[in-house]
Amino acid sequence: MPSSTDTPVAPLQAALAEISEIDAQVKELNDKIDTLKERRGHLEGLAVEEMLTQRLDGVKAAGRSWRIEFAHRFSAPKARKEQVMEAARRAGLLDAVTQVNTARLKAELTERAKAAGRDARQPYSDGTEFEGLVGEYVQPVLRHVTSR
Repeated sequence: MPSSTDTPVAPLQAALAEISEIDAQVKELNDKIDTLKERRGHLEGLAVEEMLTQRLDGVKAAGRSWRIEFAHRFSAPKARKEQVMEAARRAGLLDAVTQVNTARLKAELTERAKAAGRDARQPYSDGTEFEGLVGEYVQPVLRHVTSR
């Protein structure tokens, strides 16, 4: 196998150069998106405050009908996990609110596989208690480090 210091052939060199250009454009656009989202968030806060202060049910402006809805966000602190699970059990919601955290499972299996020196081309669930129980797709992806 050729070493990583070999100069890539022309088509590969051109593809990698274009990928680098696209990455730069994506970064620039993401930075702009972040700036726009920040500005929108600020303006939305002002609009919500104004509509609540004026007790408005809705407003027509800029070709849209605007209204306020109340979004609810929940958290279940780790310190109260058992009480929350028991409450869900009593409410008959245990199955509805319990799920496998696949991101955490992936992280744990990846960490164990790396510590064991497993081949990254093979499924990390193989040979574990999760083999055959979880779906795992291994896909080669291109990664880079910037060299100057």
